[in-house]
Amino acid sequence: MSIALWAKNIRCPNCKFEGKAKVKGTGGWLFLIAIILFLIGIVFWLLLILVPILILIAIFRPAKQICPNCKWEHPIPL
Repeated sequence: MSIALWAKNIRCPNCKFEGKAKVKGTGGWLFLIAIILFLIGIVFWLLLILVPILILIAIFRPAKQICPNCKWEHPIPL
């Protein structure tokens, strides 16, 4: 899910860090665009079709879990 409510435990092969990952790319900007399109869609009703599509994309797009020490973007989940 793109909306990562908690960080996963990871092991970084680069710096040997084990612990909670830092979450990157949570998709909050998609929700902001969806809210703006909803408000504009009150006048231009065809834009209301895009609102559920953007919300679904924001929910199902994966969020990146990165190492907080070395910023490695491909850690191993534990």
